[in-house]
Amino acid sequence: MITVSRADEATIRDLNFYLCDDNGQIVLHRYQTSATLRFECLPGDYRMRIAANLGRDLGDSPASEDFIVTHADEYDVLPMSYESDVTISPSPGGVLTLPTVEVRRCVAKVSYAIAVEPADIELRSVQLLSVPRSTFLFDAAAPSENPDDYKDCLEVELAGRQAEGDCYLLPNMQGTVSSITDQRQKNPENAPANASYLLIRAVRGAKVLAYYVYLGGNNTSDFNVRANVHYRLNISILGDKEVDTRVSSYTLRVRDDFDDYNYGGYCLLDGTRYLYIDVDSPDDTAPTRGRLEVLSGDLNWFAFNYGDKGAVHDFDLFDSSGENAYEMEYYTPVYTPENSLLSYRITLTDALGFTQSYDFTHRMANAAIFHTDGGGSVRVKGALHVETESESPEEQIVALCMENCTLTAVPDAGYTFDGWYDGPQEYGHLLSTEQIYEYVPLGPLRHIYAVFMPAEIQLDVLNTANCYIAPELLRDYSFDATVQGNGCATLNIAPQRLSGAYARLIWETGTQANSVISSLGYDGSRIRFRTGTQQGNALIGLFDTWGECVWSWHIWVTDYNPESSSQKYSSGDIFMDRNLGAVGTDYTKVTACGLYYQWGRKDPFPYPASFTNNARPASFIYHDGHAYGTIRPEDYDAREVMSVEWATQHPTTFIHKADYEVDEPEEDVLDWLFRSHHNLWGNTTEQGYDVSKVCRKTIYDPCPPGWRVPDACDFEGIAMSQTQLPYCVNIVYSGTKTVRYPAGGTFDGDSYSGAGTYGQVYTNTPYFWNFDYGASFFDGVSCTSIYLAGTRRTTSELRCQANPVRCIKE
Repeated sequence: MITVSRADEATIRDLNFYLCDDNGQIVLHRYQTSATLRFECLPGDYRMRIAANLGRDLGDSPASEDFIVTHADEYDVLPMSYESDVTISPSPGGVLTLPTVEVRRCVAKVSYAIAVEPADIELRSVQLLSVPRSTFLFDAAAPSENPDDYKDCLEVELAGRQAEGDCYLLPNMQGTVSSITDQRQKNPENAPANASYLLIRAVRGAKVLAYYVYLGGNNTSDFNVRANVHYRLNISILGDKEVDTRVSSYTLRVRDDFDDYNYGGYCLLDGTRYLYIDVDSPDDTAPTRGRLEVLSGDLNWFAFNYGDKGAVHDFDLFDSSGENAYEMEYYTPVYTPENSLLSYRITLTDALGFTQSYDFTHRMANAAIFHTDGGGSVRVKGALHVETESESPEEQIVALCMENCTLTAVPDAGYTFDGWYDGPQEYGHLLSTEQIYEYVPLGPLRHIYAVFMPAEIQLDVLNTANCYIAPELLRDYSFDATVQGNGCATLNIAPQRLSGAYARLIWETGTQANSVISSLGYDGSRIRFRTGTQQGNALIGLFDTWGECVWSWHIWVTDYNPESSSQKYSSGDIFMDRNLGAVGTDYTKVTACGLYYQWGRKDPFPYPASFTNNARPASFIYHDGHAYGTIRPEDYDAREVMSVEWATQHPTTFIHKADYEVDEPEEDVLDWLFRSHHNLWGNTTEQGYDVSKVCRKTIYDPCPPGWRVPDACDFEGIAMSQTQLPYCVNIVYSGTKTVRYPAGGTFDGDSYSGAGTYGQVYTNTPYFWNFDYGASFFDGVSCTSIYLAGTRRTTSELRCQANPVRCIKE
């Protein structure tokens, strides 16, 4: 609608003049641009018709359609017309001057002045709706009942609380509704279907308002819009009360959740985001259509409404009385200064064609979430924004980086920095062990873990033992060196408090010195050591001032957690899945055999060098003058060397049984002890056939904390499955479940008989228990070992022999 000035409203630019006789036949036609017309005709009665400002010559024989005027959104001049009967009388001289003819405008004029009283209501637009598309200049027909014969004028955008303007429309004679007696009843519900009206749109916060002002001869019942009439509307908006049915409204709330993860003005994207359009509408006027236009950002990585790509997305609103949600993603491979700004516009169109636009802008950034694991903190430099959040018991730092950020790991007192990982330490990949790390964003969101470890890990937190598992390389550990084994008093065994002068590394596996244990120390109560670069086994000793070994501990350096891979046998007991001291479970390697123990001793001996019968011991690295050796007690004072005390002082010496010549008065001793001790590994049998199956872990048990040497009955229910000689044998330990045992044979101090032929492990049972016949035999010098070859499951073994141990859970 364009305002037309009063001068234009009176201008005549051209006209078509017609004289018609009584039969309606055209007898004279003139087309001219002058307002004064001179013509010649015979005296008589005529019908005069004038069509002005049509902009063309209609000709001498116009069709009825030529007299149709169509609606225009813009008028240079207004269409006008005149129709009346005229009598041409004879006059002297043949010249007759007719009275001045006044043409009438074929359109109605509407002038509106809108004033809003509430300060929080703001005008948005005004629009003239339901105007006739066309009308006849002469012989106007009744108004059409077809809604397609009506159109809506252009919408005029408004702002503020006041507005005024003019508009034009063709006549629209919609009649009267006599039942309307109050102006508030002049509303869409009561008005004729095609009546013309002004629609005023305004907003009040999130509420979208519509005010309906119907045209007509009065402000109640009349809906007739007449040509050449000027309608002046002074409209006052007093509120948004919907009890006045000329007012309708709906509420819109348009939002997204990008800012749910906003840090310092930057958004991070850790998944799908949503656009929400909440609609509250009591009728059907609310928006049903929407459009999203991406204004800035990389279109290759923007997706809307389940993955649709592109700059423009049209969508429907399905819920006019609730929430409409749409998925959005802007997940680039990495955010850069060029693609980090995401801007888009939402345009909603309601049932009456009114549109509302909402602009959203988000600055994205690559987010690195730094977690601390252990005692320490992280400092960040070069980030766009840094925010610290507490994570019990650690902290979490959110750093937004467009480019590089410099990270510094700061250990707390008593902790050391372990490294940067891209996940929790249990499964993350190590990125760097340097405390200062230059972080380069490789994606919109990454989790980085700064892992701090205690300066030393105390291995005896749960309990003390003769063996400790050290699972990590290049890590500091310690244990209580004042306690013998587990420190528990058991049958015929009383622990003593330890004290010494210094600690030394006695031996370690491998081929390079200090590759398993790189360093160690003793402070009078605790032994501290640091693991090296290789997994394996080592023996650390505590010595007195005379250089005598007071006690020794086996350190099992392996990334093995017995709890995570333990196995429940048919007996109900929980076993380790490997022999004590085994490094890995590749049974083609002799390191999987584990270490060997004389029955009842706590200190281990080497595994075989190969899977061949009578193989020699594997080479270990011995320190400070220590070396592997054997002793034959018959050549010494047997009572001295065949004792627990002497064995403790000489942890690298294998003690043979005493085997005297026939002409010597001494009797042979078939044990490594001169006087056998049946309870060293915890079985409570004392003598004779009064055997016991009750077991308690002792100070001489070689297993780690929480584990012990099994009793023979703990193996009940096992059965041979198959052999994979020369490396291992498979046994069924429960149902159809199988486990492997290395075929390392038995160690007699010099060689491994049966290596590559059978596997064997010790129990703590100080008598022979035959599984297959159910018989028990006690001779005071033999014990039960589990024999893993063929169909025989147990064998009687002299206690001076050495076999591996497979520990069970206490």
